[in-house]
Amino acid sequence: MTGASPPPTQPAAVAAFLRGLERRARLLAQVQAGDPASAARALDVTARVFTADAAQWPLAQWPRQYWRLLLSVPAMRQPGTAPVALLPGIARLAPAPRAAILLHLVAGLDDADAAAALGIAVDAYQARIRDALPRDALGQPDVDVWRAWRAASQRALDALPEAMPVAGTAAPANAKPDAPRLRTIDGQDRHRRRLRWLWLGVALCAAALVATFLLHPRGRALLGEWRNPVHVTPLPPADAPQARFDPGDPALHPDLALLQAPADLRLARELPLLAWLATENATAAQATDTDTSAAAATSTTPATPVVAPTPDASTLAQRLKAWDRLPPQARAAQRGAWAEWQALTDAERTTLRATAARFDALPLDQQRGLRDRYAQLPFDARRGWHLGPRLGRDWPRIVPLFAFVAPDERTALLELLRQATPEDFEALARLAQTTPPEDRAALRRDLLAQAPAQRTAWLQGRLQR
Repeated sequence: MTGASPPPTQPAAVAAFLRGLERRARLLAQVQAGDPASAARALDVTARVFTADAAQWPLAQWPRQYWRLLLSVPAMRQPGTAPVALLPGIARLAPAPRAAILLHLVAGLDDADAAAALGIAVDAYQARIRDALPRDALGQPDVDVWRAWRAASQRALDALPEAMPVAGTAAPANAKPDAPRLRTIDGQDRHRRRLRWLWLGVALCAAALVATFLLHPRGRALLGEWRNPVHVTPLPPADAPQARFDPGDPALHPDLALLQAPADLRLARELPLLAWLATENATAAQATDTDTSAAAATSTTPATPVVAPTPDASTLAQRLKAWDRLPPQARAAQRGAWAEWQALTDAERTTLRATAARFDALPLDQQRGLRDRYAQLPFDARRGWHLGPRLGRDWPRIVPLFAFVAPDERTALLELLRQATPEDFEALARLAQTTPPEDRAALRRDLLAQAPAQRTAWLQGRLQR
């Protein structure tokens, strides 16, 4: 018999590749073969064949080809005959699913490379892993078992000892007996060179520390003061301020105007009712005896408005405290009523003051009856009376055009309606009935674009379309 041939010389790249996956290959071979001796022989054969054939494959295919060669060894395809201490849960599987799972958990291959190493399709490889897992209560692959196998594989890799030389392997013929001593001397030289570089770094750090101390801003400031002395003279005390901000000053209160005019604020809160009463005079002449109270309350005889005196500081302070104690919703409602009152013309406010004076002079039962009649009006009609007596009268006829407008158009449209003539209201009422909802926004924009002198003619022309 001839002696065993020596292993082929390994290029540096192949040797580095084999060292990189030695631990993973050893664990996979031991679990797959079920016998450490068989695993060692399979690893040795695979290393020889791979070293001889590695040059014909691209570097990116080396992992796939190595694991293919390892699993093609007959010992890797035999069922284990002895219990294996490493990864017992995986070792109990059949050889084919055991190899598929070890390629993923131990070798770290993706599905494509693992399937190529086994010589099967990717779908078949994934199905082999699913079939190897036990089922949970719902009949699905148990993911917890898969997680346990993955953790056990990592622990086994971490606990695996370094590779030991195979028993009976002779030392290389060219091995030098003085190699340990030479390695020791070389290590001492490297240690001395490292110490020199270390002391050089310490010296540089010390020099940097000294430079930092000498160039500190405080040091430069002291040097500048010594070279250029500066004389410091204190400034005279500042004069007393002419005024200071006082958050309790009533003049700074945002609602000062309405608090200074409580009588007008009361009228503002009754604005819709008073506007309706003011217009009732137009039909009061034809009313029956049951409407006598309404006619008396809406007589056109002007009343002299009573101008409330300016409250003194103590009275105003009491009103401010009472106002701040109100709930936010109540204050917001009164601010809205005050804004509607301020939007009226002076003539309308004078008319409503006179109407309020006559309404207050009525007996309580007549006041209650008029309030009940107003409450029975439709919602759109009652909303229109918030705009005053003139717009409130015609509001139900034009409400389809102006019920929903953009916030930036509201002020301009209210000013337009207050300037409109009776002929304009007639035209707007007819357009409100004939204009489709989707065209109303465009009509409002075109109406605002017209000059005030041209609006009547434009509305009449729009009716002729």
